[in-house]
Amino acid sequence: MLVDSLAAVSSVCYYAGEPRRGLRPGREAVQRARQLGDDVLLGQSLADYLLCATVIDPAHVEPLFAEAIACTRRSGDYLVSHFVNNSAGVLALRAGDITAARAHLAEAAQDIQAIGCNDLGVMVNMGWVLRLDNDTDGARSSFEAFLQKSRREGDRYGIAYASLGLACLAADAGDWHRAAVLHGAALAFLGQIGQPWEELEAGYRKDSLDQVRAHLGQQLLEQDQAKGMALSAEEVYGIATGKPVRPDLPG
Repeated sequence: MLVDSLAAVSSVCYYAGEPRRGLRPGREAVQRARQLGDDVLLGQSLADYLLCATVIDPAHVEPLFAEAIACTRRSGDYLVSHFVNNSAGVLALRAGDITAARAHLAEAAQDIQAIGCNDLGVMVNMGWVLRLDNDTDGARSSFEAFLQKSRREGDRYGIAYASLGLACLAADAGDWHRAAVLHGAALAFLGQIGQPWEELEAGYRKDSLDQVRAHLGQQLLEQDQAKGMALSAEEVYGIATGKPVRPDLPG
């Protein structure tokens, strides 16, 4: 179907790093789906288009998210509803609206559980929400669960992002050496898949590293990061959960 094809082109442009090119086919897909009056088709088209539109024009996408969520509620499409709510949660996080972010991410978690699945992305995003909402224990639980599942599945992307979350929590608590080690581990595991940090996490990482550097100095920071970069997934998990398996972790 033409609508599906246009929406797919829009999402491909986003993942290829060319979101502006994806606007036109995405917009056309949404317009055609609206004319057809098909909630399933419109929900999916909006989800794909919003990938690009959120990057290019984030100030004007809130009505589109509301429309997409309404479509998925009418159609019962839990998979797309989960995707849209997760994206809306990240957008709210970027805007500093913690209440909205928490609500969207909770909805995303319910949606994906309704079809018998889990989404690590929702789990880590909720970890950031809880951290910003000063729920340290909740954030730690979320990041640790994310790390445990990623470690079991050999998901280096997940290990990197979970380690980053736990590094930031360690810095928040003034545990500077542990924070530096976990920052090194996060960087190493992300480097293994050759991807840059997502925009949101890149900002959190920078702020946290600035804190650690201010307390340890550049030399100690680099030394601890180097230790973290040499860790296995098992060792990262042990250190992140407070049960280090390496005797040379600084106190």
